[in-house]
Amino acid sequence: MELTNRQKEVLLAINQLATRNGYAPTLREVMEYLEYNSISAVQRHTDALKKKGYLSSDRQLKVENYFKNKPNIPLVGMVTCGEPILAVENIEAYIPYDVPGDPKDYFFLRAIGDSMNLAGIDDGDLVLIKKQFDAQNGDKVVALIGDEATIKVFKKSKDHVILEPKSSNPANKPIYVLDDIQIQGKVVDKIRFN
Repeated sequence: MELTNRQKEVLLAINQLATRNGYAPTLREVMEYLEYNSISAVQRHTDALKKKGYLSSDRQLKVENYFKNKPNIPLVGMVTCGEPILAVENIEAYIPYDVPGDPKDYFFLRAIGDSMNLAGIDDGDLVLIKKQFDAQNGDKVVALIGDEATIKVFKKSKDHVILEPKSSNPANKPIYVLDDIQIQGKVVDKIRFN
């Protein structure tokens, strides 16, 4: 059965806490990990996950089958200048996630800021990226600008590239790139994580 983004978020948190701590987390631990305001918010999602068969009804939570046979996709943290985006030191965690094709072609980035909120990407979301080094007009891409990775809409004109925000915040402005641009990949999915 399909899961909502919130249910995926809770299930992923349970898996990460269980992996880190060596035991299934309590509702309170999940609430604190996700920075929810109440245990009842977690309980509502875990009840739905139990009904859908993803959790057992034990006193503590136990992931049963959601993460079986799912490839581990790396979550990339800070990217520094001149370093490949998937350098080992940049990987914060691995997230079990179904992807089409070769899992090695994918990675997650944590979105920071509100420059793409009108495109459905909010601060704190985990954005699934498919590695590729070119882009078509209108693609949501990850590009390296100096020492930072940025997610923007790609637009190419005759002599430059525009990396355009899709934001309700007027402080977010387009980035004009006159030199060679380093496209790292294309946005294909996201997990809401805030």
